[in-house]
Amino acid sequence: MSSSHPGPAASTRSSTMSANRRARLRTISTVAQWLALGSIALVVVYCGYLASDPAALTAYLQKDVPGTPAAPAFGALVMGAVFSLAPAGIFLAAMGQAYGLFRHLGAQQSFDALAQRRLMNLGGLAIAAALAGIASRTLVVLVMSANAFGQRHLVIAVGSSEMSALMIGCLLFAFAQLVGEFERVEDENRSFV
Repeated sequence: MSSSHPGPAASTRSSTMSANRRARLRTISTVAQWLALGSIALVVVYCGYLASDPAALTAYLQKDVPGTPAAPAFGALVMGAVFSLAPAGIFLAAMGQAYGLFRHLGAQQSFDALAQRRLMNLGGLAIAAALAGIASRTLVVLVMSANAFGQRHLVIAVGSSEMSALMIGCLLFAFAQLVGEFERVEDENRSFV
């Protein structure tokens, strides 16, 4: 007669697999936290570099603008820099959310309401980053081409990076909703036991 209960070997194997998964999650969380912090540092250092070197800032802002004057007006340079800061600020906020999410997942080893909220925030920031990238590039080109032989250029570019960010944002929203539903069903099942 066979028993429906797992034997000691199966229980030990399951416990070992669970410990291995938890160790992998901690490792992934630690690596992701460092990547988020490194990304924040790189963006801050690069923005600082551009702010300290007007020639580098001019070259950065004029990269998408054909036929621009070598030395744009100071006002155009400042406005272009301000428009370029929006995507950078959204990216910094997203990396802050990612750092918090992975720190929480590494410590808690579970996906709770706080993790779900951070995941939804990341989804919103990914979508905002895509839209801000499109708007920022358009505005920077308009501002930087204002004095280009009396003609303004209009560039509205939607590339694979913007589409990827939009899809990732939607995916994060969907995943957060699914996890929230799984949590609700699990809580409901626990109340029956």
